[in-house]
Amino acid sequence: MEREDLKKEIRFILIRSFFLDTAVFIISVMITGRVFYSAAGLAAGTLGMIINLILLNRSVYRIVRYGNGSGASKKMFAGYIIRLMLTGFIIALAMVTKAASVVCTVIPYFYPKLIYTAGAFFRKEKKVK
Repeated sequence: MEREDLKKEIRFILIRSFFLDTAVFIISVMITGRVFYSAAGLAAGTLGMIINLILLNRSVYRIVRYGNGSGASKKMFAGYIIRLMLTGFIIALAMVTKAASVVCTVIPYFYPKLIYTAGAFFRKEKKVK
């Protein structure tokens, strides 16, 4: 069941990320005029964000299923450090290679916060009788 939930969430995020990427791309191209530079940054950032979400899901699932106590907090911290290093690596790669816009690489990491907040804001509540 965990895999199906993960696939559902990734699909949910990817669909909305596509529209957000398109909006950011149009704005970025209007400001900078660099088409490939912006598109490469958005692609790298979106890929990094998806990998980050998958690693977060695996980490939480492993902790909930197998661990309680002090060992769980160490595993959670290790997962956090790995995700942070991956994010840092992708952003540093964009900075060093100058093949992608660093700003466009960072922006997709904020998509989950924006998507879930907007979803909660616009969700229709079911009336309880």
